[in-house]
Amino acid sequence: MTRWKPRDGSDAREFGAMNLDTHLNDKVLKDQYVKTMFDLLAPGYNLFTPVFSFGMDRRWKVQLIEEGTRRVGQASCIVDIACGTGDFVAELARRTGATVALGLDFSLQMLVEAKRCMCCQSVPVNFAACNMLQLCLRDRSVDIVSVGYGIRNTSDFEEALREIARVLKPGGVLLNLDFYKPAPGVWRKLFLAYMWHAGRLVGWLWHREPMAYGYISHSIRRYLTIPEFEDALGKAGLRIEWRQSRLGGGIGLHVARRMPAA
Repeated sequence: MTRWKPRDGSDAREFGAMNLDTHLNDKVLKDQYVKTMFDLLAPGYNLFTPVFSFGMDRRWKVQLIEEGTRRVGQASCIVDIACGTGDFVAELARRTGATVALGLDFSLQMLVEAKRCMCCQSVPVNFAACNMLQLCLRDRSVDIVSVGYGIRNTSDFEEALREIARVLKPGGVLLNLDFYKPAPGVWRKLFLAYMWHAGRLVGWLWHREPMAYGYISHSIRRYLTIPEFEDALGKAGLRIEWRQSRLGGGIGLHVARRMPAA
């Protein structure tokens, strides 16, 4: 049975010993929990995502990039937040030909994996450690911000959106892909139940720690529906220009433009 282990020698038992509810109910502890989790997940993460999404993740990201880039024109600076292993920012850099392409993540182990993956890429991408609640970027300096499955994992999604709006140039766009709570009803229950059981199974297979991916169901349950997220975008000064819903509201793709008054 294949098992991936972080290159820094950390053990899945460290993450497994962290109480889920205690950490998710506290903003400071949630950041610690999520960082520890992604440090664990980094090796093997590139294989997990297409397997767990049955190949849909790649199609979603390509469609989102196509819809976003055609609304921007020329982009000189692009930033991928919660960049993981860098697949999103690499594809975005290829499509835009941006002179500056930057991937940010607060998991150091993810950044190690991202740099390793970029060794095989012809696209120049730089990586840096940074928390999306305190972006290490100047005001109005970025043409495109992309986020894949990141905002849901922050301890304050409203602050994350305000930070994104701050660093975007007026007219710049946010490309966002994430999980959401489906509308109340039978499908929500089925969707969350599937994510819970499938996530725990894959977490055990990948890392011998069920909550490594069982966490996804809990994070969705505590997060927003797509309409609630869209309201939050508007409050942050971001106007939706394109949206798509997948899996009965369980996945949302958004392109939103930064308004001048944001």
